[in-house]
Parts: sequence; structure tokens; C-alpha cells
Amino acid sequence: MKQFILFILMLSVAFMSKAQIGIFSMSQERATAIDTSRYKVTYALNYTCHPEVQSRFDDVRTVLIGHNFVKDFSDIICHFDSLMTADIRRGADSYRNPNGSPWPYEVLLSPKEKSASIKYRLPMGNGVLTYSDSLPVIDWSFIPDTTRNVIGYECQLAECDFAGRHYSAWFTPELPLPYGPYKFGGLPGLILEMQDSEGQFVWTATGFERADTPILVYDYTEEKQCTQEEADKTIARIYKAPNAFLLAAMGGGKGRLMVVGKDGKPRDAADIEDTPIPYKPLEMK
Repeated sequence: MKQFILFILMLSVAFMSKAQIGIFSMSQERATAIDTSRYKVTYALNYTCHPEVQSRFDDVRTVLIGHNFVKDFSDIICHFDSLMTADIRRGADSYRNPNGSPWPYEVLLSPKEKSASIKYRLPMGNGVLTYSDSLPVIDWSFIPDTTRNVIGYECQLAECDFAGRHYSAWFTPELPLPYGPYKFGGLPGLILEMQDSEGQFVWTATGFERADTPILVYDYTEEKQCTQEEADKTIARIYKAPNAFLLAAMGGGKGRLMVVGKDGKPRDAADIEDTPIPYKPLEMK
């Protein structure tokens, strides 16, 4: 047990030194098919936790567009979850840690109900925050005489303000699907490239194809139902005091978490001053 705690700690220190916090895989055993996808869009997401932080991270996002639902999720997280699930099914001990720093959001949109269901995976296996929100109605401004080719499709430029940020989006009328990454949509064509004005979040489509696969909703262990406001506060608290969050998740008190310093000597995390990680959420209001 001590070795496992030390391993978790070494992971957390490594991620915190890069201004990011690591996540663990979860079982996909409890899955419900709610729709069948018609199209699959793959995006490369390049992002950082704060625009003034030099460290940037990459994720591969999959957007499945079905008859009634649209799902946006990390292909990296899903891949490692499936490996863990396969281990469990054959009775093997399983420990899977997704490579890199994939964006821990899973987004399910219901355009007909104008609703969004969000799952945010907490760091170091501490559960999943689950909350619902209304699908935003975005007021787009079309920029005339602008064209760009993205993965072979001619795109036009549109801009919008959403949740405290300004965005530029390249969409293609050649694919008349009013969707895009995250909660973005409402344009007369699929969004193939998008970023905010600070460059903190940059999505670029890398593939588009017809699909005929189920859209699955997973019931993860330790899901914590909350409001978006409560989720935002929890996530902000993690970045403000990552050591304290991990310590509290392990029961708190001395002897729970040991920090290995630069001199190679272990110290009790309860005695060490926490170091905040710069953080600016995608939705700021």
C-alpha cells in the first residue's frame, strides 16, 4: 500500500510540475447505447490550463453525430478505459494511466432537448463530476471574403462570444451539419477548426467519415452529481491547492502522503506549503 501511495505521489508531482494533474482509467462495464452515430469527426485539441503557462497539452477528440445525440470525448481516455475493461473481464489486475494529459471532459448533447450532460474526470481516480446544462444559443458573426481549406473542405470564418471568451471558427457548408467540438454549433456547416482569442484552446479537425457505431453512455464508479457551479468550484479548488486535494481524498492527516523533494528525501505532504497551478476555465461565466 505504501508503494502504491508513493507511486501516486510521484505521478502527481510529475504532473503538477508541468502545470497539469493526471487522471486514471475507469471501467466501461456499465454502458448503455442511446443512439447510433451517422458521422464521426476527429479533432486534435491543443490546450493549456492557463494562457500564460508555456506547457501545452494534446488530446485526440472524437465527436460522434447521431440521430438524436452528439457525443464529444477523449479518444485517448476511451482507449485506456477499454484496455482496463478488457483486463477486468479476463480477471487480471488492472491499472491503466492514459498517456499524456488528455482533456478530462466528456460531453453529451441533445439538440432536440437543447441540453448538455457533462462528465469531468477528477484527478488520481477520485471519481467523476456529473452535471447538466442547457445547450447555448450562440450568436455568430460571419466574416465576409474569408476562405480556408481544412482536410479538403472549403471553410468560411465566423466569430462569436461564449462564456467570457471570443472564438473564431472555420466551418464548411460542404458538410451541412450544425455541430462542432464541445458545446459549439449552430452554424450552417460543420466546424472544422476553432480557437479562442488567447489561443488557450485550439481544435483542428483531422478526419471526417460516415459511421454506424453505437453512441454509448458509461456509468462510472463514484459519479458525483452536482451543478455546473459546484463543478467549477471543485475544479478551481483542485488547481489552487493540488496537494491539499490529494491529501483530503486520501483521508487527510499526517502520514497519508509523502512528498519526495529535490534532495531525494521524503517529507509529509501535510507539512508542505501547497503550490497553486495557474488555471483559467474554458467557461468563465
